[in-house]
Amino acid sequence: MSGRVDQRTGQRIATELARHPSIAAAAVHGDDRLIAYLVPDERHAPVVYRACRMVAAGSLAGLSLYEPAGELLVAQLNRTETDFLYREVFVENAYLRHGIGLPADPVVVDVGANIGMFSLLVAQRSSGARIVAVEPVAELARAASINAELHGVDVTVLNCGLGSRTGEVAFSYYPNNTLMSGMYGDAEEDRAVLRSYLRTAPDVEVPDVDLAAQFDRLVGDRMRAEPRRCRLTTLTEVVAAHGIDRIDLLKIDVEKAEADVLAGIDPATWERIDQVVLEVHDLHGRLRAVLDQLRAQGFDAVHEQDRRLELTPCHNVYARRPDARPPVPVESRPVQTRTALTAELRAFATRQLVDIPPPDEVVWVARIDTADAPAEVRASTPTGRASAVLSGAWTELFGAGSDTPNADFFDLGGDSLTAIRLLARIETQLGEEVIEPDLIFTTTRFSDLADAIAIALRSRDEAGGGNDSG
Repeated sequence: MSGRVDQRTGQRIATELARHPSIAAAAVHGDDRLIAYLVPDERHAPVVYRACRMVAAGSLAGLSLYEPAGELLVAQLNRTETDFLYREVFVENAYLRHGIGLPADPVVVDVGANIGMFSLLVAQRSSGARIVAVEPVAELARAASINAELHGVDVTVLNCGLGSRTGEVAFSYYPNNTLMSGMYGDAEEDRAVLRSYLRTAPDVEVPDVDLAAQFDRLVGDRMRAEPRRCRLTTLTEVVAAHGIDRIDLLKIDVEKAEADVLAGIDPATWERIDQVVLEVHDLHGRLRAVLDQLRAQGFDAVHEQDRRLELTPCHNVYARRPDARPPVPVESRPVQTRTALTAELRAFATRQLVDIPPPDEVVWVARIDTADAPAEVRASTPTGRASAVLSGAWTELFGAGSDTPNADFFDLGGDSLTAIRLLARIETQLGEEVIEPDLIFTTTRFSDLADAIAIALRSRDEAGGGNDSG
């Protein structure tokens, strides 16, 4: 909306927006840009309501809210991983293939749950599901718990690992690539797997010689490990401790520890399991060994490999007992997001206020007690050397006019190769290693990235006796 908006007009818009059943309260402010602050209704917009409450309470510390493809609202650590998980679990249906399905009121054990994406899929498709999610990384287990709370589903989250025995083991945690964390972490081997995956990603060409150094730095940054200790138990003990009398689907994705998980299942527990889906790293003949083991337990088993992983040892195995309970039709349950609700509100405002354009921006909040925009949505135009350099590199990749403060690297089509090229252009003008490569993946808005580069420049110049204000 262009031009200044008087207070009466803003109040009129807020009054009309508050008539929508999904809105508990509304306020509209702005001069040249009109911003609507909306409090979601607890009953009609429960997911967005809970998200706003979590943000206001500070319970997301260390996590952020994100909507992959605008289709699912989740708490997450890394956007690239969340996009990968969403595509794998929800779009490609990677775990429910080759006859694997969910029977009525299924009992599902999600081993290697990460942020709980597969657990959310199960809950979405079967309202009567009992889900036990097992995740050894504390940050990821916390995200899985928050996502269960966010969506109002019953998931028991266990912060531990599964293995062949009870105890404690060394564990490699990759903060910038959590999906590859595990007790068999091997820096060189894991970097090779990531490098192979990045080279087979859709629409990505192998970087040329000039970008090879940045490519290697990106891989190294994504695979920077933190040594930890991990508490282990066995699936047999989990079944006994939680009174599980059957497992309709056992999903395992544990980064080279799949054989250990299977070794921790005693004969009585095996008899309770009807279906198994697991990722197998085919090292030293492991794929054949796992297939033989499952078939010996009475399962029909097949395997396949994602084309994006064809240069890696990763395969998916699908195993089902011939007498397993049949799957039931998928329940159609709408998933609520801020994106969808915002679009609905814009259409509602257009219908109700035919003589006034809808707000330029919608901000979801837990309560309305200030006329000021929250800091996280306040757009500011960065200035200085960092902004100028980033602007030049950004527009060279994404086109003229793409360097607006709120422009997002991924929304503009950025990917791993684009990040490498952006990094190369920045370092050509500002010097090598001015920023960590993964900063582009975690700080994705133009203004935020410019500010981060300015801070890095200032720190470097101060350390060297410089005086650049960025």
